Amino acid sequence: MQQLKTAVAVFCIACVCAELVGQLLGDAWGRQCIKAAAGLYILVAFFHALPEIQAGILPFKVPDLPAASFGSAEDAILLQAQSNLSARLEEQITRETGLSVSVDVTLEESQSGVQAVEVQLSPSSETSEQQRSTVENLLCKALDLDTNFIHWTGQAEGG
Repeated sequence: MQQLKTAVAVFCIACVCAELVGQLLGDAWGRQCIKAAAGLYILVAFFHALPEIQAGILPFKVPDLPAASFGSAEDAILLQAQSNLSARLEEQITRETGLSVSVDVTLEESQSGVQAVEVQLSPSSETSEQQRSTVENLLCKALDLDTNFIHWTGQAEGG
C-alpha cells in the first residue's frame, strides 16, 4: 500500500511540474508528454502493488437476491385506467346527483377486452335508498354492469 501512495505522490508532483513547464515555456506538447509518462509510471506502480492489495482485501460477493417483480406494462396500464375511470365516475355522480361518493372500480382483462367486474362506493355522508338506486343505475349504464357487482361501504343508509 505504501508503494501505491508513493506512486500517487510522484504522479501529482509530475503533474505540477508539467503545468509549470507548460506555463513557463508555453509548450503544450511537453506538458502532455510529462503527464503521459507520469500516468504510465503510476500504472506500473499500481500493477506492481496489486498482489499486495489483493491479499489484504476480501473478495467482493454479489448478494443473492430474488428479482423484484414490478408487474407488466399491461398491469400498470390497467391500474391507471381503473384510477382514471374511478375519478371520472366520481365527478359524474357528483354532477348528476349532487352526492359526494368515492368510487373504486375494479377492471379485468377478458378475451373481448377490458371490463368492470366490481365497484366499491363509499359515500361521504348518509344516503337514502333512492339516492343509492340513482347512483347504481347511473353506474350500470356507464359500465354495462349488473347491480350485484356494486357494493356500498362506509356510512349506513339514511331515511
